Amino acid sequence: MKHSISIALFATTFLSAPVLAEDASDAPENEAIIVNGARPADYAPDDATSATRLRTPLRETPATVQVIDKSVIADRAITQPRELAETVAGVQPVAGYGNTPSQWFVIRGFSTAGVNYRDGYRLAEIYTPRDFANVERIEFVKGPQSVLYGQAQPAGAVNTITKVPVAEAITRFEASAGSFATFRGTADINRDFGAFAVRLNVMGQIADSYVNFEESESYLIAPSVRVEPVDGISLLYAGEYQRTTIDGFSNGLPFAQGVFDLPASATVSQPWARLDNETVSTRIEAVIDLWGDWQFKQGFYAAKTNRDYQGVSPAFNQFDGTPLADYPVQYNAGPQDDQFNQVFRSEAYGTLETGPLTHTLLAGYEHFRSRFDFGFYDQFGCDDAGNCFGGYTRSFSNPLPFPPGGFTGGFFDSSGARTDAVYLNDQIAVGNLRILAGVRHDWSTTEASGEQSRTGAATGRFGALYSFTPQVTAYYSYGQSFVPNIGLRLGGGTLDPERGEQHEIGLKIAPKPGLDITFAAYDIAKRNIRARASATEFVTIGAQASRGFEATVAGTVTPRLQVIANYAYTDRAETTADINPLRVGNPLYGVPSHSFNAWGRYDVPLKILGNLAIGAGVVAIGERAADNDGSGFELPGYTRFDAALFYTIGKVDLALNLRNLNDAAIFDTVDGFFVQRQAPRSLTATARLSF
Repeated sequence: MKHSISIALFATTFLSAPVLAEDASDAPENEAIIVNGARPADYAPDDATSATRLRTPLRETPATVQVIDKSVIADRAITQPRELAETVAGVQPVAGYGNTPSQWFVIRGFSTAGVNYRDGYRLAEIYTPRDFANVERIEFVKGPQSVLYGQAQPAGAVNTITKVPVAEAITRFEASAGSFATFRGTADINRDFGAFAVRLNVMGQIADSYVNFEESESYLIAPSVRVEPVDGISLLYAGEYQRTTIDGFSNGLPFAQGVFDLPASATVSQPWARLDNETVSTRIEAVIDLWGDWQFKQGFYAAKTNRDYQGVSPAFNQFDGTPLADYPVQYNAGPQDDQFNQVFRSEAYGTLETGPLTHTLLAGYEHFRSRFDFGFYDQFGCDDAGNCFGGYTRSFSNPLPFPPGGFTGGFFDSSGARTDAVYLNDQIAVGNLRILAGVRHDWSTTEASGEQSRTGAATGRFGALYSFTPQVTAYYSYGQSFVPNIGLRLGGGTLDPERGEQHEIGLKIAPKPGLDITFAAYDIAKRNIRARASATEFVTIGAQASRGFEATVAGTVTPRLQVIANYAYTDRAETTADINPLRVGNPLYGVPSHSFNAWGRYDVPLKILGNLAIGAGVVAIGERAADNDGSGFELPGYTRFDAALFYTIGKVDLALNLRNLNDAAIFDTVDGFFVQRQAPRSLTATARLSF
């Protein structure tokens, strides 16, 4: 095994084991929380920023917002984004290509299409692996969020909030070891010098895999600096570098009978397959006090991913009765798979009074541009004997060795987008009533394969919430979304943008401080979905819809018991219009009718030195379509059980996490194209030290 991760990093982390003492990023996103032994009730945080871009109490927000805080991340030993779906209602993971730590989800029936947000900035990162070593918390905002975030699917926004300098000293180290020869170390160091604060997060990980031929290594470095040169001005720099390599890289398994009976180690890959992914991001922000509580914020975010791979994929995603052994495989390579995006954003926000109304206003301008440059080879060259090989010449049971001729048959292309937008959001408070209203207008230019499309679109949102008592509130919300369509319209001109809208009603109940119960029912419709009408022209005739119900309980049940439990029922998630009438009624991929998950932590009342706690969880997912084509190929449902044991003594926390206790066979879809097996039973031991 070839592992080149820094020995110094692992020596540091393994000689000093970390603690569950919690850190925090500073305002406006987070508050400092220090944890020793029994911890505060942060399974149900009081507020979030992603729904309004300002810190707003969740009980006063007319929308469904679920926050996965750092305590849940630590207790469940979450290290990659897709594992978040196990603690949120109505959310399913989409496996990354090569089973990488994907940031892709299906929310309320709709794919997020790889659109992500980091500290409120939109990312053009479709395939980029991300680690949680530098993550403070994650906020899921359900439904359309175009008013504040621009072009996106109507499913919802997933915003990752990273760690930045805070007004305290933090020195924390963590080391873990687990199944599949996984070894991981992290460090989090923060120092505050008054008007100057610095923070550094680092991570290193090496692992084999339950999949044949596969082994990986990853490391991350994330420095950040906050400076207050004068009163009323705050400057922030936050950088992040992550590199991930995977040997034995595979894009998954075929849509074929018998694939679910294969052992967890089964793969179409070969030892020579490899993925190399390098991501660099920079965030710079300035916050200036104006007058009263008004502030001006200027932000800049840029991220670039360089990625190349050579691997093996099932040749197509058709479920047509082809036997598994005969299913064709495609040997391909992406020598260039690079993504870049850049965001400039200017915002002013504060409050004002108009008679009995209190307005919290936010007005902004955003400039976003992105680019995706890619190359693709799907054939082999010729060997010394003059034998040439096509990309589809061998089957699942009869793979082809890597010939000396390498890859040929390639093409290179690029796509990109540029958007300028203005937006205004108003949170109105009067008595027991809260109203949320916003509008945004985008001017967008997109380009793909030499074709260019210019689109202008306005989107709006409205929500109203009423508090019947301090413990019971009800709300209604409406939101719109849009995404530009690329290509030439049949008959001439450009394509109308894809549009979406959601209606939602909900009830929020707080039976006691620190415990929240939420019920929500929604109806989402998406129209103007692009379909090819000829070799070079398209029409926007497609439509999709989803409808369902969600319930969540989160927080402190007793002083010793914290829980998160979610149930989602999807009554409808299907194609409602298509250029091919036979596709109408096809279910959307990755959407079960019923899903349930629950996790709890209980501090055991034993008279021992230190604090002992146990954790237990369950994830139950029903059958779901593997693609949008109505092929009838379905991913099987499953029920998975997890358990954990925690022991805290002084500044040392020890944890033992057992995942998939019952060794359930779990399969996800890779963007509706391939099947990806998830991990069988696994064990992780973690030690944490803070001083």
